[in-house]
Amino acid sequence: MRTLCAVLLATLVIAPSSSGTPGATPSFATLLARHAPVLVLHPAEPMRPVAVEGFIADSDLQRKAAAGWEQVDGPLPVGGADLRLDQRSCSAIDGSAATPCYQVSQAAHGTSPVVYGAAFRTRDRIDLQYWLWYPWNVYSPTVPAGDLWQVHEGDWESVSVILDTSGRPLVVGLSSHCDGTRRDWARAPKRGSHPVTYVGIGSHANFFRIGEHALDPVCWTPQVIEVVRAYGLKPVDRTAVGRTVRPRLVRVRAATPRWMKFGGRWGEDAYMHFPDNEPIRYGQAPVGPAFHAQWRRPVTEVMSWPKR
Repeated sequence: MRTLCAVLLATLVIAPSSSGTPGATPSFATLLARHAPVLVLHPAEPMRPVAVEGFIADSDLQRKAAAGWEQVDGPLPVGGADLRLDQRSCSAIDGSAATPCYQVSQAAHGTSPVVYGAAFRTRDRIDLQYWLWYPWNVYSPTVPAGDLWQVHEGDWESVSVILDTSGRPLVVGLSSHCDGTRRDWARAPKRGSHPVTYVGIGSHANFFRIGEHALDPVCWTPQVIEVVRAYGLKPVDRTAVGRTVRPRLVRVRAATPRWMKFGGRWGEDAYMHFPDNEPIRYGQAPVGPAFHAQWRRPVTEVMSWPKR
C-alpha cells in the first residue's frame, strides 16, 4: 500500500496546469490578453482607436445605384459587398478641414480606446490578430496637413503576434498601408509581454520605431508619387512620442459581433487633393477585418511581409 507521501507526490506530478491539462498551451483568451499591443501616438494625432458602434450609429447604409449612392435600411447585413457606410454629419471631400467634425463625432460616444482581438491556430503556429478602428484617416506629407492630402473615412489597422504551439512569441507583424512589415520578437519593441507600435500621424500605419518612414510607392500610383515630389515633398509617414494608449481588448470572431459579417466598405469614397485643384476621388474606404487577406490567410500573410 502506498504511503500518504507517495500519493501526494503523484498528485502533484499529474496535476493539470492552469489551462486545464498538463503542460498545455495557455488559452486563446489568456494569450490575447498577454500580448495586446501598446500604441504610441504622434503628439499631433487627432484620432484614436475606438469602438466601431459609434461610427455605425452615426452612419447611413448606402448601396451604389446608377444615379449614385442611395440609402437603404439597416441593420448591417451579412456580406453586402455593394454597400458602404457613410458618416452622415461629416464629409470626406472637405479633406483635412473635416478633421474637427470627425473628432467631435468620435468624442460624442465617449468610448475608451479599443482593440479587437482574434486568435487562429495552424498546424505549427498561433496567430494573435489585433484590429484597430479609426473613424477618420487624413494623410499629408506635412505636419500640420497642408494643401496636399489624401483622406478616407474608416481605417482598419492591425498588429499580429505569431507564436509557436506552446505559446512562445516568435514574430510581430504591423500593418502599414498596402501590406505590412514584420520583425522577430526578440528585436521588436516591447513593454513586458506587450509589443509596442508607433503609429504614423494621420495614416495610422504602424512602425517599429519613431522618426520618418519612406512611403512605399506600391501604395500610390507612380503619377501620384511624381506629383508629390514635384512639390518638393517627401512621401513619408511620421511617428513621434505622444500619447501612449493601452486599448481595452474586445474578442471578435468571424461571425460575432454581427458587424464582423458586413462585407461592404467602412466609409465613403477616399479623396486626394493637390494645391490649386479640386479634390478627386481616389479609391474606397476599407473592408472589415474578416475580409482582409491577413484574416483569410493567418500566419502566411504576415510571414510574407518584409522584415524591418
